[in-house]
Amino acid sequence: MRIGFLGGLSGSVADLGESGRNGAQIAVEEINRSGGVNGRQVELIVRDDAQSPERAIAATNELIALHVEGIVGPMTSAMAEVALPIAQQAGIVLVSPTVTARKFFGLEDNLFLLMSSTREEARLSAEFHFNENGARHVVAIHDLKNRAYTESWLREFTVAFQDLGGEVFPVAYESGSEVNFGSVVRAALSKQPDAVLMIASAADAARFAQKVRERNPKILLFGSQWAATERLMELGGQSVEGMVLHNYFDRDSKAPELVRLRDIYTQRFLREPGFAGVAAYDATRILLMALARRQHGEPLQETLVTRGPFPGAEGEITFDRFGDNRRLSHVTVVRDGQFVTLR
Repeated sequence: MRIGFLGGLSGSVADLGESGRNGAQIAVEEINRSGGVNGRQVELIVRDDAQSPERAIAATNELIALHVEGIVGPMTSAMAEVALPIAQQAGIVLVSPTVTARKFFGLEDNLFLLMSSTREEARLSAEFHFNENGARHVVAIHDLKNRAYTESWLREFTVAFQDLGGEVFPVAYESGSEVNFGSVVRAALSKQPDAVLMIASAADAARFAQKVRERNPKILLFGSQWAATERLMELGGQSVEGMVLHNYFDRDSKAPELVRLRDIYTQRFLREPGFAGVAAYDATRILLMALARRQHGEPLQETLVTRGPFPGAEGEITFDRFGDNRRLSHVTVVRDGQFVTLR
């Protein structure tokens, strides 16, 4: 039995894809040690979409041609835009650990989502920073390379923040090797904000944070969940101390399965799994358990909707009829080089 993994394993979002692949590998190895899916061993076939639409299309077609039973991924909303129509036509289920763009929610399709949408996360962020941190004038740096996600997040944040009485000034850029981080930050700070929001990958957010801190050491920095990987601290160092982000799981949770997973992952890969690793582990286990629970002739989509709940590392996971899971993210802060849960 084969299942696929689709994520960015090269380029600026490689940390997200690598964590996802690693979490998926652990889940597959565990199920194989316990006898596989109904006695059949599982092979995980990994493909790199390189955060490129062309590559994502080719990779999705390759996985389908190899007769995978389902695909864990994609890991970004931009890649889901191009992979979903292909999977839909082929009748292949995608279980995405990390896609959250609002446009994918509330649809009866082949895409199953583990996280809540950008609407829930962005509105939580707007309320938190307006009420708890006193932010009133926010500049939002957002990456057009993952437009499906970043513009959705920005739109939802802007509506919620303006409803509270705040102002949002967007500053767009496109990630890649030619980004002039200093120039983007100068444009952002020219708006005279009291806070800087970064809707960007961890690598880019770290570099933006360094440039911001060079010009204004005290300004509030915060970001979307996309940046909440260990790479943020590795690259950003002291510049990201105090930065507030969101997270799929509670970093302080003592849930036995989550503690076990973090121990296994850390020992094997010498780093924390982060939200992408935990979510991909959950997504893979859900896909495998659904394959085990599926009745003869039953579409896998129906199994995922009707034969839950499915066990996650931190708690049970269920999907509504649209394949959505409304799990709310946690608010975290970088403190002494670690993510600490605030709520």
